[in-house]
Amino acid sequence: MDSKQKIDQDTNNIANLYSNLEDKIFSEIIKVLQRGHYEDVTQDNVVQWQAQQLSQMGALTKRVIDLMADFDGISPSEIETILKQDGYEILDEVSQELKYSGQVSQPISDESFNMLDSMVRQTTDTLNNTINQTLLSRNYGVNPVMRTYQEILKRSTIETVTGLKTHDRAVKDAIYQQLDKGIEVMRDKSGRAWSLEGYTRMILTTTSNRTYNDLRTKRMQEFGQVLCLMSSHPNSRETCAYIQGKVVNIVPTDDPNYNDKYDSIYNHGYGEPAGTLGINCRHKLFPFTPGVNVNNMTQYNPKEAIRNGNLRQKQRYYERSIRDAKKRLKIAEELEDEQMITRTKTLISARQKKLREYIKETNKMYGKKYDILTRDYDGEQIQSADVVKEKQKIKNYHAKELEKLKEKYGYHGFPKTVEEYQSLLYNKDTGQAIHAYIKARKGIALSQW
Repeated sequence: MDSKQKIDQDTNNIANLYSNLEDKIFSEIIKVLQRGHYEDVTQDNVVQWQAQQLSQMGALTKRVIDLMADFDGISPSEIETILKQDGYEILDEVSQELKYSGQVSQPISDESFNMLDSMVRQTTDTLNNTINQTLLSRNYGVNPVMRTYQEILKRSTIETVTGLKTHDRAVKDAIYQQLDKGIEVMRDKSGRAWSLEGYTRMILTTTSNRTYNDLRTKRMQEFGQVLCLMSSHPNSRETCAYIQGKVVNIVPTDDPNYNDKYDSIYNHGYGEPAGTLGINCRHKLFPFTPGVNVNNMTQYNPKEAIRNGNLRQKQRYYERSIRDAKKRLKIAEELEDEQMITRTKTLISARQKKLREYIKETNKMYGKKYDILTRDYDGEQIQSADVVKEKQKIKNYHAKELEKLKEKYGYHGFPKTVEEYQSLLYNKDTGQAIHAYIKARKGIALSQW
């Protein structure tokens, strides 16, 4: 697993934890409503029932606080540790690539470490202030869970009072409506509402790409490397399609080291969310020295790559619709809503069939040399992440890492246990120091060899 796969996996796991937290919050909301026996409520006593349910907000807030304590894998310190370690691995990996390409080794600068610290801190602060702290708030106007809960009560009461639905049906439909929207944690400048899962996944995906690409380009520039070979894919966004598989400058055109024989990533939206190496971009940059390295990347027709990218986006849309239906099925089962269970199972089957037909027809129409689309079953699943398992997975990874270091460079100077090793890594003051120490030990071993 390379450093890009590692940081993508780690940020995806963190996003899955937030997604699972949102699911569990909805389950807690349902439990509170079920304890109020909403199925027995009528037009005559629905307002009284609403008042009784509003008095349960304190208990619901306490349950959310307890849930947050269980999900300590999304604490700022835990996320900071994971992302910083991923950042160190990115710096190490690109340093090795540069040395293999013939560049003279350079120490990792304070600027690179500061860049990593800044990006990680910005991510943890954003998640903590926008998500963690608001979920813990006892200010019901601020807490997004309480707003969701109040909206369910308000909507179901109105529909019952007006005789539009039975109270049982009104409560269930109000829950489904809020589930489809998600727990709204913020609205951006354009007025778009972001759910807990959607916002955290967007932030973490952006962090993954920014950390990987910015650290790599910064490290390359420290080596004096301005040319890179960009990877290529059969499907691509427009900003990447015309330079993928080609040698590019990783500096702007006004940089004194700019090589005018090659295009620049800055001409194609580098640094923008939808630009080259932006959100969800899978391209990589490899150090390239003319006369030393060879461009062996597959060359794809830009217009076909853009078309394929749009086709791929439509597949992703179908996958999301299947995931959404599966989430609704899970809630319908918790509500014991047989009508919705039957309807949703039929909906899932219909959407899966539509996806199969879309992939088949797309490949038949465009896949002359290779299949444009392949079925991604993981993309259709509700991603789960168990906090205990995730923490154990991290611990196992560090245990293997520590053992490899001891075997390769000797036991002297390294922590005796994985717990000691993790405590050093997790401490903001010693994390960078232990990384520097490992780098030094590697250097000594190489010089002796």
